[in-house]
Amino acid sequence: MSTWAEEREPLDSGWGHKQLRHLRLWRRFFAQAVVRETHYRAHFLTTLLVGLVQLGLGIVPTLLLFGFTQEVHGWSRAEVIALVGVFQIVTGLMATFVAPNLNRMTTYLTEGELDVVLLRPVSSQFYLTLRWINVAELTNVASGIAVLAIGLVQSRLTPGPVQVVQAVVLAACGLVLLTAVWSAMSFLAFWLQSVNPIGFVFLSLVEAGRYPLVFFPVAVRTFLTFAFPVAFATTFPVRALAGDLGWRTVGVGVALTLVALTLVRLLWRRGLLTYSSASS
Repeated sequence: MSTWAEEREPLDSGWGHKQLRHLRLWRRFFAQAVVRETHYRAHFLTTLLVGLVQLGLGIVPTLLLFGFTQEVHGWSRAEVIALVGVFQIVTGLMATFVAPNLNRMTTYLTEGELDVVLLRPVSSQFYLTLRWINVAELTNVASGIAVLAIGLVQSRLTPGPVQVVQAVVLAACGLVLLTAVWSAMSFLAFWLQSVNPIGFVFLSLVEAGRYPLVFFPVAVRTFLTFAFPVAFATTFPVRALAGDLGWRTVGVGVALTLVALTLVRLLWRRGLLTYSSASS
C-alpha cells in the first residue's frame, strides 16, 4: 500500500489517459450523488411530485387546444404529447447533470472556489460543468419516457431502427447545444461577476421547446433552430421518429454541435485569461 510520503509516478498526460481519468472521476461524482440522495429521501419524493405536476401542466394546454381540432399545422394531439415527453426527458437530463453546476458559476468565481479547481490535475471546465449531479431529477426523465411511449402508441407511429437512431442523435445534439448555450451565458460571469438572472432567462426560453416549431412565426423558428437551438432537442427528434427527417438534418445538428463546443471552449479559455483570483 502506498503512502503520501512515498514518491508517486506522474500522471500520464496523453489524450486517451486524460479522457479515461475524467470518465473515472465522473463515475465517482455519480456514485457520491447516489449516496447523497439516499440520505435525503424526502427530497427525492418532492422532486418526483414537482416533476409530475410540471409534466401535467405541460400536457393540459395540448389537451385544451386539441379539444377543438384534430390537427394543428400537421401535428396531431398524440404527436404533441410525444413532443412533451421528449421535452421532459431533455429538461430532466439538464436538471440532473447541467443545472446543479452552471447555477453555481457565480459562486465559483466570486468566492474563490475556482482557485482550488485550477490546482487539480483535471480540466477545470469539465470539473465546473459536471461536478454536481442531482440524481432525483432522473425521475423526470423516467416520466418523460413514459409520456413519449404513450404519445407514440396513440399516434400509431412505428419508427424503424434508422428513425430511432436519427431521433437519438438529434436529441443528443440538442442537449449538448443547449448545454453549450447555457455554458456560454454562464461564462459571462468572468466579465459580469453575477449571471444568476441569465439562468432564469435561459430556462424561460427553453419552455418554447414544449411546442412544435411550426407553431411559431418564421423569425422565431429561425431563432429556435440556430441561435437558441431547442428545436434540435424536441421538435426534430419527434419528426425523425415520424420519418419526416433525413440524415441531412442530423448532419446539420452534428456540425452545429461541434461548432458550439469549439466556441464554448474558446470562450472558457478567454475567460480564464481575465480571471485574477477571488482570494488574492
